[in-house]
Amino acid sequence: MSEHILRQYVKKSDHPVLCLGPMSRNCVDAVVSYANHLRKPLPLVASRRQIECAEFNGGYVNGWDTRSFAQYVRERDKGGFVPICRDHAGPWQGSQEAHLPCAEAIARAKQSIAEDIHAGFDLIHLDPSAEQESTTSPVVDILFDLYSFVFETARKLGRTVEIEIGAEQQSGMISDTHELVSLLKAVTRHCEKNGFQKPLFCVVQTGTLVREMRNVGFTEGRRNETYDQKYAVESMEKNVRHLVDLAYINGVFVKEHNGDYLSDGSMMLRRALGVGGVNIAPELGVFETKILVHLCVELGLQAELDAMLQLFYESKKWVKWLRTDSQASDFDKAIMAGHYSFSSPAFIETKERIQRAAARQQLDVDTYLKTALTTLLQRFAWNLGYYKEVSRAV
Repeated sequence: MSEHILRQYVKKSDHPVLCLGPMSRNCVDAVVSYANHLRKPLPLVASRRQIECAEFNGGYVNGWDTRSFAQYVRERDKGGFVPICRDHAGPWQGSQEAHLPCAEAIARAKQSIAEDIHAGFDLIHLDPSAEQESTTSPVVDILFDLYSFVFETARKLGRTVEIEIGAEQQSGMISDTHELVSLLKAVTRHCEKNGFQKPLFCVVQTGTLVREMRNVGFTEGRRNETYDQKYAVESMEKNVRHLVDLAYINGVFVKEHNGDYLSDGSMMLRRALGVGGVNIAPELGVFETKILVHLCVELGLQAELDAMLQLFYESKKWVKWLRTDSQASDFDKAIMAGHYSFSSPAFIETKERIQRAAARQQLDVDTYLKTALTTLLQRFAWNLGYYKEVSRAV
């Protein structure tokens, strides 16, 4: 996608841009194919743990490093409808960075960001909010340092890179109005002082919170088992609309993270409120894992299914998703963690056995999975308004 097209689309469109995590190669293929079918942007938003520069050993998705991932997408995105975006660029956001001192963590973040820019990423989300006892630097100072680094690096290459700002320390609450205004004013001053373009997006908490395989959120001060549709409508219409307007007045669009596992009505509400973009990621990985499990059951591949679930469970990648009062079964935990192991040798070996069995039924496993993922993308796109677009005034 040529530079500036994402900003132009967000400004002119009447619906949120659907931003999707590259949870697997099948997921990336499905997004690229579907975006070119729609002929509308579907950005891929990759965290540093998913996709990382080769110097830091790449990420867990398909063995890709930053450049090989970007090259893979560009070669297949014939129409240029898949902006490549970095999610959570910042210190302590990469693998094995939890205990690094502040200066070293920032240096690694800049090295990762520089590789993103060289690889042609279209947007970088600057998130310096990871909680660390080792840092005494205010978050906003780190944000401005990274902001300047992005623009100065891009200028040297003759490029323009869009910026997203804001933390994703989701609590399930609504963002504080005064904090948002303070941040936007500070960023505006920084941009005007240095001749930088304002950010395209600002991450705002809208009351969503992903735990396990549902969206729980805070509703009336208590944690509910599922996202409360009635309370969400009342709260968002009153509070989130105000946040959207405040951001728009400052020339920025609201971006919602944790958009997974929402009902059709909840997704449609984002369009009505003027939200600029919605991130969905873990739901895609869980969905693909569930489809693969279903396929094993249909083919009667109990040994392969058992081996796969054991591998997923033993990865322990489900720990971060558990609720404090979790009653998740071992099966649930395995499903939550499945996509983290898709590139492991043990999984690849098991999947090859599944493929041989499927081939005897004239079935290709990856085609089956990509077709299923596309149906999920269609649901997201329909509810967010991709099929009902009416241009809005800039």
